[in-house]
Amino acid sequence: MTHEEVLNLLFPVRLTGVHAKDTAREGAALDDVQISAERLLTEMFPDVAHSLLSDWERICALIPDEDAPLQARRNAVLKKLREIGGLSRSYFIDLASSYGWIIAIDELLPFMAGWGRCGDPLYEEQVRWIWRVNVSGQAAYSFRAGSSAAGERLSWWTPNIELETLLEELKPAHTVVIFNYA
Repeated sequence: MTHEEVLNLLFPVRLTGVHAKDTAREGAALDDVQISAERLLTEMFPDVAHSLLSDWERICALIPDEDAPLQARRNAVLKKLREIGGLSRSYFIDLASSYGWIIAIDELLPFMAGWGRCGDPLYEEQVRWIWRVNVSGQAAYSFRAGSSAAGERLSWWTPNIELETLLEELKPAHTVVIFNYA
């Protein structure tokens, strides 16, 4: 039953002329609203969202790539929503590998008498709160005489902004992450 038919049932007599045209227009508008409401019901699920996908990305604090296909954007939202978190090294290594990065994590320790050996680095006590992420598989460029220009850096690599942002966001608040691209 259309909304026009429902509106006609409200009146005890059959309307004609201008009133019939008004109920037809109002009924069509209500039909459009019903269709929009049914679409919005599916938009509340990020795996099928289309028009509200940008809102899902905003809620999840994701910055979408303009060239990314719709399915990749949906998958990024789903990954973010399903993330449960963790504090272990293996959690962060698995998280990075799920995004396609290969990393290793070093937890730095201060030098302690009885534990430290000759040749160990002499870190301060505050180094306990620092962990180093070693990113492998990263293309690095080294300065070369003849092919590099004066004033260029001695080594350069493309930083993984997404990886750094992800780990900085999920790391424990009292820690500092240092990224090593080797």
